[in-house]
Amino acid sequence: MIEAAVGALPGLLPAFLVLAAVLGVGAAAVGRARGAPVALSVLCAVAFAGVLVVTMLPGGGGSGQGGSCDVGLPGWAFLGSESARLNVALFVPPSLLAVLLFRRPVTVLAGCLFLTGGIELLQGTTELGRACSYDDLKANALGGCLGVLLGVVGLWAARRRCPLTRRDALRGAAAAALGGSLLVGAFAVAVEPSDDEARAQARRVESGRQETWLDGAATDLFGGGNSAMAVRRKRLPDGGWRLTVEVERRGSFVVRWPERRLERFAWPAGDGPAGDTGALPAAQARAAGDRFLRKWFPQVAAEATSLPSQDERRRHVLRYRYTAPDAAEPGTLEVRVSPTGRVVELTTHGAPGPEPDPA
Repeated sequence: MIEAAVGALPGLLPAFLVLAAVLGVGAAAVGRARGAPVALSVLCAVAFAGVLVVTMLPGGGGSGQGGSCDVGLPGWAFLGSESARLNVALFVPPSLLAVLLFRRPVTVLAGCLFLTGGIELLQGTTELGRACSYDDLKANALGGCLGVLLGVVGLWAARRRCPLTRRDALRGAAAAALGGSLLVGAFAVAVEPSDDEARAQARRVESGRQETWLDGAATDLFGGGNSAMAVRRKRLPDGGWRLTVEVERRGSFVVRWPERRLERFAWPAGDGPAGDTGALPAAQARAAGDRFLRKWFPQVAAEATSLPSQDERRRHVLRYRYTAPDAAEPGTLEVRVSPTGRVVELTTHGAPGPEPDPA
């Protein structure tokens, strides 16, 4: 809501000044006629003018789909949004001033709650370019409740007696029941719930978890040091993802997600300094390959089918055959170990391996 209002900023201040002037003059006249504090009446009118302008001024936000309202996040999670916190603050002044002016806290609370629901209903069913959200409704209602609470404290401090009366409680309860019934019925008929915000939040959480794991995997594969990563994501037919990660000045690796299964790995610079032609004993190469497999494929019952051989770069090539629990045919893992004892390349062939331990 607040973000949409900022998007409509060029017309926000003029609209507020005009509406505040109109409501303020009317409130002053009514307050003077009824013997109410004129200044308090004007302040209350100006505060409500601010709420109406911020929430109802047409803007370019919203989902573009009329008749829908986002169910938002569960519980109090909505308060993690700066926009929601601003919505809370927006509704505190008018409800506080209304309690001080009318001295009927329960009735004012019922009115504030009805106003918040009515605003979201209009945003969800009209072409104002504003987004209807239950998170906004909760934030607005919370602000109204806080304002009423502060108003009750203010009245009690001024008179040293409880400002709540039986008459106000009965009227407020009746108004809340009637208004709540009308809003619930209107939302049920005119608004279709959606879960766009919850899905977006889930994507943000999953993206953060994914980036954390990839950072750890890059450190395990290439060693420490800060290097920029570029990730390409490809959606697979089974609903999973294949992530291709390019690590600057080092190499690349490919992972299946969410299984966190390493499919390929290449570290061209991992062979050591240029001109390093030292020979690595076969037993040490086999030990390095076995350690690598235990790290990334701990559930694979792998065995070497050939003794380590050497390629043109004097790297030992180890081939492991394995049978994954969910595979009909055995697969092959090919690991290349540099003369310095580092695993610098992995290629998988055939059936995929099971899920490795997270890094």
